[in-house]
Amino acid sequence: MQQNVSTTVRVKLYSLTNRKADLLAREYEAFQTEVHGGDADLYSATDQQASKVQRQKDPNPDTEQPVVLRNDVFDVSYDDNTVLSSWWVKVPVYDPEQGEGNSIWCPAHVPRKDEQLVCEGDVRDSELVHRDGDWYVHLVVKWSVTVQGEYDDVLAIDMGARWVATCAFLSDRKTTFYGEEVRRIREHYKQLRKSIGKAKPRQGQQVVERIGDAEARKADDRLHKIARSIVEDAEERNAVIVVGDLGGSRKDNDKGRYVNDKTHKMPFARLLNYIEYKAHDAGIDVQLVDEYDTSRTCNRCACEGIRETQGRFVCPECGLDDNADKNGALNIGKRALGKFSKPLSEAGAVLAQPETQVIVHRDEEPANLSISGGFNPQWGNPTALAVGGYQSGASRTLTAEQCHPLDYGHDPLTGHCDWTKSAARRIGRLTVSRTG
Repeated sequence: MQQNVSTTVRVKLYSLTNRKADLLAREYEAFQTEVHGGDADLYSATDQQASKVQRQKDPNPDTEQPVVLRNDVFDVSYDDNTVLSSWWVKVPVYDPEQGEGNSIWCPAHVPRKDEQLVCEGDVRDSELVHRDGDWYVHLVVKWSVTVQGEYDDVLAIDMGARWVATCAFLSDRKTTFYGEEVRRIREHYKQLRKSIGKAKPRQGQQVVERIGDAEARKADDRLHKIARSIVEDAEERNAVIVVGDLGGSRKDNDKGRYVNDKTHKMPFARLLNYIEYKAHDAGIDVQLVDEYDTSRTCNRCACEGIRETQGRFVCPECGLDDNADKNGALNIGKRALGKFSKPLSEAGAVLAQPETQVIVHRDEEPANLSISGGFNPQWGNPTALAVGGYQSGASRTLTAEQCHPLDYGHDPLTGHCDWTKSAARRIGRLTVSRTG
């Protein structure tokens, strides 16, 4: 099955002249002014993007936003005849000396593993980022991959502060926790930066920058290993991968300096990027699912539960007492199948989306039960999900609540039907297809 996917490639700009560095810095600061409601001179296309970010995200005043580079006004070029660099990025900027927009070509370093992707893929709107004194362009590259269309299981991933990734299979709820080493690396270098800054106030900044590079390399190596392990597990059990979408989790989510430091600085986006490209190389699909309310909703009865501690979830209705991150991962997996309506805590019981259908084919002998879904993680546009329990015969369309209890595992506790659990028991085939 052919599928268009997007991958982010981190490209570093280097060996910039003073003039180019000044123009980039000026454009970056002007963009921050615009997205926070001010007025500044920007390249016209970038000014439009700043207004769009301001309207859609309404960013907090103390946050910095990456400069959005529209793909029709910037470019990436390869030329192995140039001495300084083989890769060059054209960045649109406003030139105050000329009083109009201009473009500057900056030498760039593209990771070797991503060179073919950048050459052959379709570069879309990207971002200019300033971090630790260096300039980066996060290239968003759209390309076509071949992923399989049938799966036997779902591997759901919940990302959080305690564990960078909690992975759970829906069929048997086997759960793996990742991230202990990443947390240890971050904490070690955090304390190291504090001690160096206090001991050597004059030389501390240079040392901090050097150890920051060491921290990034070690954390990056561990993230690659985590992503590889996750994809190998999915391959072994022929599972589609679904990940809780953390988009917007940092906005209006101030939980204090200590918790913010643990949550907001975890490399979730980088890990997701690694999982996606490794999974696509293996022919496995990766879907993002809105994770709103999944952490405080019981995966057994869909009632609102209690987080006794950071790592413990208790449901007062059905008595479930389990790991909180595991509970969240299972909810993410079930939401991907269209099992719950959003928000989960308001459902009160296991409900199907209004547009979700269960198609039951009747016959005397049961065959492999297949789950086919063009599921869309955006709840505003749910798509059909069909479950075929028998090979042939007449078919009828039922909601999940109308399923016969003997066919799809009636839950006496809630009075509702748990057809996903039944599908796992029958070890059926799960078919994922996109619509639109």
